[in-house]
Amino acid sequence: MRRRVGILVCALLALALAAEAGAQNPPAEGVRLRGWYAGWQWTGGARDRWDVFGRPGLPPAEVDERGRGVGFMVGHRFGGRFLLGLQVAVTEHDLAGLSEKLRDTEGLLVGTVLFRERATLQPFLRGGFGVGAVVLNQPDGGGQTTAIGTATVAGAGVQVRLSSRFSLELEGVANFTNFIEVKDDGGQDWSVKTSHFGWRVGVGVLVWF
Repeated sequence: MRRRVGILVCALLALALAAEAGAQNPPAEGVRLRGWYAGWQWTGGARDRWDVFGRPGLPPAEVDERGRGVGFMVGHRFGGRFLLGLQVAVTEHDLAGLSEKLRDTEGLLVGTVLFRERATLQPFLRGGFGVGAVVLNQPDGGGQTTAIGTATVAGAGVQVRLSSRFSLELEGVANFTNFIEVKDDGGQDWSVKTSHFGWRVGVGVLVWF
């Protein structure tokens, strides 16, 4: 919990500092704004609990909340400050005493509103919706069990404009997933009805085209 709070506080402080610096850095109208972007990021995150499969013994061990992983995104700029894109993020979590992993995955349609889009520091607000999944690798080669549901995210961050082609990005979002179905490699699929809250941070780079 302390680790999560610390990360979120750092993200909010970075956003506040970026907003203040941006206010002192007026936009340069001659700066070129490219349309398309693609990006890659390191991710970290957790959920409030992991009993997403609706059956006892799943997951089969305690889940380490300190998940880390990667993500990527691709999209387009509209009207200077609005970005619309697809984002995929994955965090991988250890299971106590087991070599198998649990993966928390999101595939989202995301909208981002940039502030001071021509400045070096560009705070933003972000929201989106899509699909969330928690994938469990079963011990002893038992295949995979996957809980699937609808997901929404909301948060904020800051982009650091390095040039017309490259930007760095820090984001922090809260996510909410409503799990509705579990698919098992053994062919025993079943329905669930459980909702979970979580959070995710990402640090990465964008390439503009």
